[in-house]
Amino acid sequence: MVKLYRLPPAEQIYESYLPGKYIGYSVVDYFTGRFPYLSREEWLDRILDGRITVNGERVQPGVLLKQHDYIVTRMGIREEPPADRTLDVVFEDESIRVFNKGAPLAVHPSGRYFKNSMTEILKEAYPDETPRPVQRLDALTTGLVVFAKSKAAATHLMREFEQNRVEKEYLALVEGIPAQKSFVVDAPVGKVQGAARAVGYQTRNPKEAVTHFKELSSLNGRTLLQAFPRSGRTNQIRVHLASVALPVVNDPVYGQRTDDSHCYGLHAHRLRFNGVNGGIDLQAPWPEHFQPYWEAALQAKTK
Repeated sequence: MVKLYRLPPAEQIYESYLPGKYIGYSVVDYFTGRFPYLSREEWLDRILDGRITVNGERVQPGVLLKQHDYIVTRMGIREEPPADRTLDVVFEDESIRVFNKGAPLAVHPSGRYFKNSMTEILKEAYPDETPRPVQRLDALTTGLVVFAKSKAAATHLMREFEQNRVEKEYLALVEGIPAQKSFVVDAPVGKVQGAARAVGYQTRNPKEAVTHFKELSSLNGRTLLQAFPRSGRTNQIRVHLASVALPVVNDPVYGQRTDDSHCYGLHAHRLRFNGVNGGIDLQAPWPEHFQPYWEAALQAKTK
C-alpha cells in the first residue's frame, strides 16, 4: 500500500499571468469560468475582500483583464488532502519526461490541491526546469502523464494531443457488466453544474465525443474494460461510462464513493505518439487493485 504524504496547513497563494484566451474577461467572469470549483458568489467575496489582486492592486469584480496581467490569489490557510508524491519515471529523453502518476495526486494546482500537485513537486525535484504538462489526468486517475522539458517540445506535443494524433488506451474498472463485449459511446460531452460534465446537447457548450470500449474480464459484479477515447474531452471516459450505467469504481462525481481508499477505477495505461525525435510507445503498470481482474482476463484467454 502506498503511503500518502500529508502537508502541514499553510497559506495557499496562486500567482500567474493571464492566459491569452481570457483577455477581455471581467475579473469575476475569469475566476468563475476558469475555476468553477468555487461559486460566482464565493469568487466575488474574495475579490471584494482584496484577496485577489491584479498587477499588485485591488480591483473591482467588473474590471476587464488585459494581456500580461499579473494575478495573485490568496486562498487563506488550508490543509491539503494527502497525496501520493512518488515520481515514477517511465521514459525520459532530452525533450520529455513521462511519469506513471500515482493517486491521489493532481497534475497542477487546482481545487483542494496546491503543493500536493505534480507541477509543484517537479519544481522541487528539477529546480532548473519549468514543469510543462502536455496533457492532464484527474487527481484520482493513475497512469501516464507527459511533461515537456522545453517550450518548443510542449508546443509540438500539445498540438499532437489537440489534433487527436495520440493513441490513448485506458483501463477502466467499472460497476456492473456490459451487455456487449465491445461497444461504442458516441455522445457529446458538455458542462452541467460547476465543473461536472454530462452527455447530451442540452448541456452547456457540448462537444462531440466518441469512446470505444472492450471487455477484458468480470468479477463479483465489476468489469475491467479497455477504453480508447477518440476525442479528448474533459472527464470523457468517466462521463461516457456513467451514461451507460457503468460508472467507474469509487468515482465520487459520476458514480459512488464506495470506500475512503484511493483505489480508483481509471488508469492511463498506454500512449503512442510522435515525439520530437520520432515515434514513442509507452505503457504504465496498473495499480495493485487492478491485478485480480487482469489475471482473470489472462485465464479467460487460455480457456
